[in-house]
Amino acid sequence: MNRNKLNIKMDLLRVSKTALDIKNDFDTKISEEFLNKAREEFSLIEDEDKMLLKDLITHQEQINDIKNDPLKRIRWGEKIMTIASRLNLN
Repeated sequence: MNRNKLNIKMDLLRVSKTALDIKNDFDTKISEEFLNKAREEFSLIEDEDKMLLKDLITHQEQINDIKNDPLKRIRWGEKIMTIASRLNLN
């Protein structure tokens, strides 16, 4: 098991959980922190999964656009979960 990829997956799942919890305000500060941690971990992997970093950066740049719209938050959270699920832990 690749520990760095597991850390990335967990950080991304935390972010998506925050985004999908539309009953509460979207905590962009915490989300940014976990996204930045995931990006740091991406720098430590050296296989085809590194391509997912580009998607992550694109979605991270959208935080301010989606934070006040519940539907956009749900879609965005699902995209973050998709990145997490595409990571190969081997």
